[in-house]
Amino acid sequence: MMTIKRSCSYRIITRAVNVDGQPLVALLAPGTDDCKPCLDADQLQAAIDDKPDTILVYNQHAEARALVNALTLPADQVFIEIQQDTKGVLGLNALHRGKSGNETLELIYQ
Repeated sequence: MMTIKRSCSYRIITRAVNVDGQPLVALLAPGTDDCKPCLDADQLQAAIDDKPDTILVYNQHAEARALVNALTLPADQVFIEIQQDTKGVLGLNALHRGKSGNETLELIYQ
């Protein structure tokens, strides 16, 4: 289970809409109201190394996924993937990297 502020979820979705068709990777500190976009691998890695509880937010763009997959992440990294269904509706999916692979987390909006 992961809790996120409803206002933060709206901001993440808005960012995804604004970068339509482009990669989006961002850092979300727990409890904050917004994520900080960053497409520089070195800056992302430094931020994760500095604060391992930082959540990685990314869209389904191939470049965004490649950037996230290239990072050296803690064994218990938490992600929020911005997904778009077949009808074009955007939503958030929380994932936790565990020993047996990624597992979906229940995302609670407050």
